[in-house]
Amino acid sequence: MTARAAVVPSANRGPTNLNEQLPAVADFLRFTTREAVVFQDAFGGDAMARRAMRFLCEFFPGAGLVLEAEQKGGRRGYTHHFQLLTPDGVSCGDIAFGGDRQLGTVSVELTGAACALVSRSRPFAAAWGHVRACLDTVGARITEYHAAHDDYAGTRNLATAVAMYEAGAFDGAFKRPALQRVGWNDGSGQTLYIGKKTATRQMVVYEKGREQGFRDGDDGVDWVRWEARFYARNREIPTAVLEAPWEYVVGEFPCMDWLSAVMSLMRTAVETAKGNLGSAIRHCKRQYGGLMHLLGRLNLDDHALGAFVRQRIARAIVPRWVQENPLSRESLGVAFATHQLAV
Repeated sequence: MTARAAVVPSANRGPTNLNEQLPAVADFLRFTTREAVVFQDAFGGDAMARRAMRFLCEFFPGAGLVLEAEQKGGRRGYTHHFQLLTPDGVSCGDIAFGGDRQLGTVSVELTGAACALVSRSRPFAAAWGHVRACLDTVGARITEYHAAHDDYAGTRNLATAVAMYEAGAFDGAFKRPALQRVGWNDGSGQTLYIGKKTATRQMVVYEKGREQGFRDGDDGVDWVRWEARFYARNREIPTAVLEAPWEYVVGEFPCMDWLSAVMSLMRTAVETAKGNLGSAIRHCKRQYGGLMHLLGRLNLDDHALGAFVRQRIARAIVPRWVQENPLSRESLGVAFATHQLAV
């Protein structure tokens, strides 16, 4: 059986920074460092897992990241890895290690969910300033980084991105990047890739609201995410990007100088919860709406109908889309209170 060991409890006194206004936030981080930084002189699965947990506590204090103690197979050219989990047990990154060709290095990856947990642990600059100081101290190297900007109203959408592209706004030195459009025209959302992943930078613009389950007529359907992705191929990604990613985005893409503080961790979490709730309700209506209607015709009062649903239909599990939302506990209540979902 896989053993899970939680990190040291957070010293955070409450999610007071969740409404902090930010032009962009970290959505993915991968860096490499020396094995000794993560494991010191530990040898063997249990000892290495314990030391890796200490590493997580030191570099990402208060984030609540969890480490699966069981070593798993290879990843990204390394022979082994430990999986990182959110407090709800959802995969959110890894620590990959081992292999003669890796020259004694370790690759640490944090997905968007893990980055959100770091961002919520304290004010953004303080949380990521600490991570930056730790990386600088040990001489770590950022190999991939994504910064995301959420335009909830869709003021600048995929059509805007295409127009900017055609006007040469994303052109590099003597060259226009490739452009790819992915997705279907069925309302489920489309994505625009400006630049290839094999380059040093890439802009990805996608219909985040539709991806999260919003459909035509829903509040939130116009939500668009602009995501700048940077890769350390023959270049350095400075650790300064961690504290102020928006400055690095505008530096690399001057056409993005319109970025402003219009987003927050809580707003993004609430919009995500609303979209997922709406999608789940539509699915439930299609699958079980007839049954609910029949039960409602049996002259059951609201209390009896509610008791029947709780006892005979509801299951004591948490939907995966709730587990995957790092701020699900804070955002669900707010989402339910919106006019779109209120009863």
